[in-house]
Amino acid sequence: MQPESPEKQTLFSVIIPTYNRAEVLQRCLQDLARQTLDPSRFETIVVDDGSTDRTPALLEAWQRESPYAFQYHRQENQKQGAARNRGASLARGHYLIFLGDDILAAPALLEEHLAFHRQHGASGNTAVLGYIRWAEEIRVTAFMQWIGEMGWQFGFSLIEDPLDLPFNFFYTSNISLPAERFRECGGFDLQFREYGWEDIELSFRLKDRGMRLVYNPKALAFHHHPTTVASFCLRQEKVGYSAVRFYRSQPHLKRFLGIGAMPRYGCRKRFLLRWIRTLTEWSERHPWIDTSRYYQDLMSFYYFQGMQKALRDEPL
Repeated sequence: MQPESPEKQTLFSVIIPTYNRAEVLQRCLQDLARQTLDPSRFETIVVDDGSTDRTPALLEAWQRESPYAFQYHRQENQKQGAARNRGASLARGHYLIFLGDDILAAPALLEEHLAFHRQHGASGNTAVLGYIRWAEEIRVTAFMQWIGEMGWQFGFSLIEDPLDLPFNFFYTSNISLPAERFRECGGFDLQFREYGWEDIELSFRLKDRGMRLVYNPKALAFHHHPTTVASFCLRQEKVGYSAVRFYRSQPHLKRFLGIGAMPRYGCRKRFLLRWIRTLTEWSERHPWIDTSRYYQDLMSFYYFQGMQKALRDEPL
């Protein structure tokens, strides 16, 4: 079989893991149909991680209607790392681009990723991070703005050198890298069973192999996922739990992960933080109340709660 000519080669394989988000996933797939990159130059692979909503019917219909090369696969629920690995194993593209199932691509997203690979990826060992901002049609609270810019979900306002990002800026909501580098590294570690850190752990291994991580803010996508203080506290507990798994594989990152530096939360402190959470949740409905000074302490508290749970389940 003859290899594809450069003019016909599939440049990008867009990999989207999904679980029970049919409505926003449909928009995600439709926005990819509006890309300025020629649709013959990319494919989209969706891996359904055991959804119980109308996702299977949606994907079967889209497979018939898609204006670009499209395939979907269904697996029993194994979490996002396994879904991404499966998608990558089926990919034909020179580059993999990982998107979330709640990420809506701007029309030039793929072209902007390609431009940065051509400009900064001569070594064949460069990953490109795109910019993610909240979708315009959702109400963005002060808390959502904070987690999107200050490092708790994303940390775009913390970027100092866009052409040399630290390993912890590897956000699989909007990132691309050469498929060969991903496969050489072995993909995502499937031992992460809770949400969080599996993308950063992969980035750490890629960086250790010489990967360069760069940032192109013009590779724009929109996050259609309204988030509350309550839901993010739950997320932080899961991230804290996964931090212990990360530490077991990379123990020299103990300080970075906060292992061994957990504050002591006595009864009075716990009561105060739970009262602060109630106040902060109330401020989401009454934005004239500024509770932003409490965000960091509150998120740290739930992160360490998750870490303590992991250590109780399996002591170091």
